Amino acid sequence: MNTKQVSWNSASPGFQCPQHEAAPRVLPRKSGLVAFGLLGLTALVLSSVAAQAATTSSWSRPSWAAVEPASGSKGVTTARKPSVRQSRYNLAPFAPESHNVALAVGQVFLMGDLGSRFDDNLGFQIDYTYGVSEIFGFAASLGRSGHDRALQKTGYSQWNLQTGLRTNLTWFDKAVPYAKVGFGFYRPSMGVTDESTVSSLLFGFHLGGGIDLQLSNEFFFGAGLTFHDIFGTTEQSANGPIELGGSYATFLVHAGMAF
Repeated sequence: MNTKQVSWNSASPGFQCPQHEAAPRVLPRKSGLVAFGLLGLTALVLSSVAAQAATTSSWSRPSWAAVEPASGSKGVTTARKPSVRQSRYNLAPFAPESHNVALAVGQVFLMGDLGSRFDDNLGFQIDYTYGVSEIFGFAASLGRSGHDRALQKTGYSQWNLQTGLRTNLTWFDKAVPYAKVGFGFYRPSMGVTDESTVSSLLFGFHLGGGIDLQLSNEFFFGAGLTFHDIFGTTEQSANGPIELGGSYATFLVHAGMAF
């Protein structure tokens, strides 16, 4: 019995082994690189803004922070602490005692394992900020995004409820660069089959920054980039254990009003 041996030659493009097919080539996703690049660029811009604010006299206090001569001294000015009536009359976005509500829409970049399994998509968020002082504010937000799995009906979605600290880095005319950090609750939901999903309530943190532009005494517009990390867990399903959690970044533009 004669055995015919077939030799494989990589130089012959027309040849294909009858028993072994070439595995499909998985191209690396670029969304994670884009998100990390945007985070690095945002950090660089905000750090340069803070450095310029400390050395340049053109960076000044906000327009609503009125000054008056100090009692008992000539030619010396001091910041005037406004009363409740005065602060409400001199209302401005992110001023002390102001309430700021905004609606944000933008891109959600999934990272790591989530990014390799699901597509990036648009997301929305409702932001609330209470101005505690000229520098600090209490920030809270509620957001959601949904993501499809390539060529499949099952997908991934997540809700998030966050609270944290907003820091106004400086005030330049009507522009306010800021940074924020905080913690929150995340509820990721992953489709196992066409009719069943697995979800869990998880804890995580976020870190980001952005810039706001005061359009008037009541309205503002801006954009922000935020990194999120959800502390993972493993849930059991009919198809076996499912890992929930991961990292993602959001780049959102927002418009809102102060009252």
